[in-house]
Amino acid sequence: MFKHNIKYVDFNGTERQEDFYFHLSLPEVTRIEIEIGNDIKSYSEELANTQDIKRLIEFLEMIVLNSYGKKTSDGKSFHKSKELRTEFENSQAYAELFEQLILDPELARRFGESVADSGKAKKNTIEAKVVQQ
Repeated sequence: MFKHNIKYVDFNGTERQEDFYFHLSLPEVTRIEIEIGNDIKSYSEELANTQDIKRLIEFLEMIVLNSYGKKTSDGKSFHKSKELRTEFENSQAYAELFEQLILDPELARRFGESVADSGKAKKNTIEAKVVQQ
């Protein structure tokens, strides 16, 4: 899970600062990797190496928007819905985060590693067990 504090100015001109949470579960990581035809890390490295800005931005949007959600206060659930995604996508917080990720490669790397980390770790464990059998 990736927690990021975003400072932004909303559409009423009010300056806000909030924590936002991003996480991809094992099924979500698997679906994304099937869609892109590669593991997330290798695909992002390929995009960075080829400097394919169009595909890089599309991939960044896919990861950010598919991973956004709201963590329950007890930490038992992470809620995602089309409504939450649309609300975030249309916010100034999303615009600010997107700009930060584009301008700060280190933040983008930490985001990518953290958001899919638990899903990838579980996937690697499952794949290792399947290979051993």
